[in-house]
Amino acid sequence: MSSTQGSIETQEAIERFAEALHQRIGADRYRLWFTHGVRFDLEVGESPDDGKPTVVVVIRTSGPFAAQRMGNSFATELRAAAMIACGERARYRIDVEEAEQPAPKKRTRAAKVAAEKKATAKSGGRRSTARQASGRASSGRQSRGRRGSANSLASLLAQSTATGDDSSGASRGGRGRSRGRVEHDPIAASELPEEDEFDDDELDEDDLEESKPRSSKSKLPPLPESQPTGGRTLESFITGPCNEFAFSAAMMAVATPSVATPLFLHGPTGTGKSHLLAALANEFRTRRRMRRVVLLTAEQFTNDFVVSVVSSCLHALLRSYRDVDELLIDDVHFLAAKTATLREALYTVETLASAGKPLVFSANLPPSDIRGLTGEVAGRMASGLVCPLAALDQQTRFQLLQRMVATRCVLGCDNALLEEVSELIGGDARAAGGIANLIGMLQRMFRREPTIDEIRRYGGDLLRSTRVAPTLRSIEKAVCETFGLEGDGLRSKAQTRRVSEPRTLAMYLARQHTGSAFTEIAKHFGRRSHSNAISAISKVENWLSSGKPIGAGDGAMSAQDAIARVESRLRVG
Repeated sequence: MSSTQGSIETQEAIERFAEALHQRIGADRYRLWFTHGVRFDLEVGESPDDGKPTVVVVIRTSGPFAAQRMGNSFATELRAAAMIACGERARYRIDVEEAEQPAPKKRTRAAKVAAEKKATAKSGGRRSTARQASGRASSGRQSRGRRGSANSLASLLAQSTATGDDSSGASRGGRGRSRGRVEHDPIAASELPEEDEFDDDELDEDDLEESKPRSSKSKLPPLPESQPTGGRTLESFITGPCNEFAFSAAMMAVATPSVATPLFLHGPTGTGKSHLLAALANEFRTRRRMRRVVLLTAEQFTNDFVVSVVSSCLHALLRSYRDVDELLIDDVHFLAAKTATLREALYTVETLASAGKPLVFSANLPPSDIRGLTGEVAGRMASGLVCPLAALDQQTRFQLLQRMVATRCVLGCDNALLEEVSELIGGDARAAGGIANLIGMLQRMFRREPTIDEIRRYGGDLLRSTRVAPTLRSIEKAVCETFGLEGDGLRSKAQTRRVSEPRTLAMYLARQHTGSAFTEIAKHFGRRSHSNAISAISKVENWLSSGKPIGAGDGAMSAQDAIARVESRLRVG
């Protein structure tokens, strides 16, 4: 048979088949049977009724058991979905892909002899039948391949599209007789064991030992609901100068979990914090063999705490959180100003840290800069290793776009175009995903690779939204939060060091990040003359060269550190 060539028509037909099957069997059954280790393909075959060429939807699965259950349970739905996607003459077939067989268990010589005798006795009566079925399947596939290869898959799909208006009626009419015409792979069917062939005597003693239930004395509390990792791994994380330090820390946490705990990741939105947390959870489950790994958001932790207080089951909740092997909490800044939740979070973190359990947190700011986070909680979260993640640099954005376009778009995309687009978007990885979806949509619409002008035309709002220019008001707010001042403290007439030096720094940053004139900057910060804004430039440059601390008391910090914190807040928004 001739297989698909990755054209847009083929991809659309496969998507129509998947959508029709999803609607007929429901989301839960589709996710259970057709998302893991199953893929769809199209081939040209011949109809068993008249021998004419038709489209065959191939469902490729990795195991004979799954293939048998699909054929027995979803024959009608698969047939109807194929007819809707590729026309009323379309059929389907289930293929079993060869998988790498695991190494057999070591057995004693006596056990091997007994197993060989039993296998010989059971399979002797079925060998001739299986050999005949295999021969018929081989000859049938050869004849179909010779006749099907002469027909174009694209032309058959075009014919099915032309008659698509009648496909729904045909599918309803064919549901009663579809089970008799379903095409299964004869070889795959012959390899499937019958239900009555399994015997308890064939189990090894090791298997029986593993199947014994655990003692009730060692029963652990149920785990809190953990967030799915979504296939995010350390191998799929794209590294660059913006996140290399955090990635190295994550690798160290996997290799030596008790060295730097808790691990705290912070950075603006779209820098890969959630990806790293999900990847760490996956690594601890697979590589470190930890069974009780919990990944959740701070909002989920808060909701669980509130529900447990209302339902008077706080003790059970706290036990479930404190009996884990690893705890990973995303968006810790959500806990700010929630006094009772912060207290219980602190006790949980202290309990796990004292037991040597690995802890990983993430937030948009470092612990000491999150307003509303108590000093004890911030100190405990910063006691391990604090790793910043900056906005994605241009090279990292380019590599990310390459990967997303390869997985989300039907056609390829020129590297020169992707490099030009990566220079237009900001450092948010989620915006890069939106651009990749836009390119895929334009490919479907134009049936070719889009140009940069077309991307600008249809994705202008997306390109502009990725770069939010700071304003005088946002700079004032960021400086006040960094130095712990009131909202309008920089506009006051106070001349104390605690206020005047942050005001000078704010005027310097306003000139660097906005296009405002010196007069406008001075007026916004309550100064009478533009000369104050001009002198602020030279003052801050002297502070940077000399390393002079800015501010007073506990809030004093170097000029370079202050600028880095303010710019981090500006990126977060």
